[in-house]
Amino acid sequence: MTETGQYVDISIPLPLEGPFTYRVPEKLAPFVQTGRRVLVPFRNKIRAGFIVGNTNSIPPNQEIKDVIDIPDEAPYLSPKLWSFISWAADYYMLPAGQVLKTALPPGSDRKSRPWAIITLEGERSLPTAEKLKCPAKFLKVGVLLRSELESAIGGGQLEDAIQKGWIRIEERIARPRTSLRRKRLPELLYPAAHKSESNSPLPTLTGDQRTAVERIRGAVEQGGFHPFLLFGVTGSGKTEVYLRIIHEILSRGKRALVLVPEIALTPQLARRFLRRIGGGVGIFHSGLTPSQRLDEWRRVSAGKVNVVIAARSGVFLPMDDLGLIVVDEEHDPSYKQEDSCPYNARDMALARAKLEGACVILGSATPSFETFLNAERGKITRIDLPIRHHGGGLPEVQLVDLKETVPKKKAFLTETLLDAIQRTLAGKEQVVLFLNRRGFDTYAQCRSCGYVFKCPNCDISLTHHKRARDLRCHLCGLSRAAPPLCPQCSGDKLFFGGVGTQKVEEELRELFPEARIERLDRDSTRKRNELENILDRFRKKEIDILTGTQMIVKGHDFPGIALVGVLCGDLSLHFPDFRAAERTFQMLTQVAGRTGRESDSGRVILQTFDPDHDAIRFAASHDFTGFFEHDSEMRRELFYPPFGHLILIRVEGNSEKRVESRAIKIGRAARILKKGFGDISILGPAPSPRKKAVGRFRWQVLFKSPSRANVRGLVKSLKSDGHLKGQGLKVIIDVDPIDMM
Repeated sequence: MTETGQYVDISIPLPLEGPFTYRVPEKLAPFVQTGRRVLVPFRNKIRAGFIVGNTNSIPPNQEIKDVIDIPDEAPYLSPKLWSFISWAADYYMLPAGQVLKTALPPGSDRKSRPWAIITLEGERSLPTAEKLKCPAKFLKVGVLLRSELESAIGGGQLEDAIQKGWIRIEERIARPRTSLRRKRLPELLYPAAHKSESNSPLPTLTGDQRTAVERIRGAVEQGGFHPFLLFGVTGSGKTEVYLRIIHEILSRGKRALVLVPEIALTPQLARRFLRRIGGGVGIFHSGLTPSQRLDEWRRVSAGKVNVVIAARSGVFLPMDDLGLIVVDEEHDPSYKQEDSCPYNARDMALARAKLEGACVILGSATPSFETFLNAERGKITRIDLPIRHHGGGLPEVQLVDLKETVPKKKAFLTETLLDAIQRTLAGKEQVVLFLNRRGFDTYAQCRSCGYVFKCPNCDISLTHHKRARDLRCHLCGLSRAAPPLCPQCSGDKLFFGGVGTQKVEEELRELFPEARIERLDRDSTRKRNELENILDRFRKKEIDILTGTQMIVKGHDFPGIALVGVLCGDLSLHFPDFRAAERTFQMLTQVAGRTGRESDSGRVILQTFDPDHDAIRFAASHDFTGFFEHDSEMRRELFYPPFGHLILIRVEGNSEKRVESRAIKIGRAARILKKGFGDISILGPAPSPRKKAVGRFRWQVLFKSPSRANVRGLVKSLKSDGHLKGQGLKVIIDVDPIDMM
């Protein structure tokens, strides 16, 4: 029997290739549209899927199931956004459903449920509604699952309220927005920022800023895809250039997306954008609650937001008429997602802008080598901002050799640094101290037998947190009470060594009891809004000394900082990663740039055990170009990025023997297949430098070639031949890897 009717291809947000073919019942046919969400039977469950096209190609000998419902009025995905998702799936060699799941907001892939919603009539009759003895949270937010409300007030009273128009029932996959939730997210997070400065005089641009704005504005007028590298020293006013171009974009009826590497950058940048642009600004990052993220996603999709400030996942937002994408601090490794869907938001921003015919601005004082080389080769237009916006020079950097200096205290606090802190405090100015290690002590060891406390799930030492009196793993989050005795020999001679930010904070309080001291790291900002509170107090000069991890490096602009102290500048130098020197240089240059942003009084003390290392020397002289040319010699010779291309295949599983065996088989198959793909180096298989993480053993094989096509061709061949199937293990293909650990 021949089946007739309309058929559609549907992508399911699961790690599956797809798409899957379904038949559309006649009653739903008028609502079929690419990008619309549907409910379909899938593997004995009802799941949300998304229409990605019509089809006449019916799989033979296969039962075609019907679409159950199309619950939403508007499409979730535009054809361009689906094309972008499809491109990402192909480039990163991922199942399209896996990329789709990453691109969607929380709750969009669930089964629909009936929601009870207070109507406008209900709002007017709240005293009457209260007689229904509704749950307090329902009267507060105006929406509850029908089943929850029915169990609270009874089916009879609920039906009566529906009949009187106080409550309506709506079938939705996610929680509906209601009129009782009036405030938009930016107004809730940054209420003071809505005092618009749109009528205030604009800051005077420097000559370099004016040139940058004019060049990018010319590209905007021309239309189409134009990528720029805004290569500006710290404090040169890159954000002001962004704002001027965004105003130009908005005046042309287009929209703008501003990507930042981490949540730590969002509060200050959001406040500045809200004050300059006013309404129509959205906020989107993982620090929001799922319902907040869904609300913002819907505002963006409905066109109520013209400018969005977002972390890396914002590259997937449903923004039509996109005219500009800004990638601030484009060098930051946080733009690379490292879990089951590894993608680089910086590279994705370039791809999406090309698809949308938009401009891209990649901004940084320390660009990634890949971006800088693309600018040298003419693929990206480079625009320099070599001078700080106040006209002053970059801060003086003083190197202190920790091999020749005995710290006064354990926490790398040398006499040179302590004297500088004292002088800065006496001048009523602020101090920032940087150490990229959390906790109090970075390891715990028994002096009797040498036993080191390690995480049972990961291949790293546990960190001692003194205030909580526990040992924590900073990789998987395991926490256990610090024991009084050694678990191996029962000895009581336990030694806690190393230095973390908690120890620095404690010793500073002893040395400077009159100073107001705070710590900024992931432990001190666990509570909601605590990050913003600390930064706001520092901005108001209610904090004298702020010590912390790389969170204090992330682009903050505080004019009162007169001294920056880097307690140990080479902690990130000696990792088994060819990018270790680059990351160290970038981090040191960025942290040094926090001072002297409004005057020439800034000073940096950079303490290190290796003052002659190239990354240290070039960072001390603020010489990015010199460092790039020096470090490029090794990379060019060995075909490491940006002069070559990498794909990392990592095998993970609970059985070390099975992981090892699978990795060896992949390596063996790769060496057989590589003969047809030109010049490719295969490194491994070998245990990952971090051989165990979150309870899973890890082995990896690294593919390296001067030809992108060759290395991609080999890995695609491995995949198509079935060598990369999990078989009970997790096999991850990481294209253009950033984390080699």
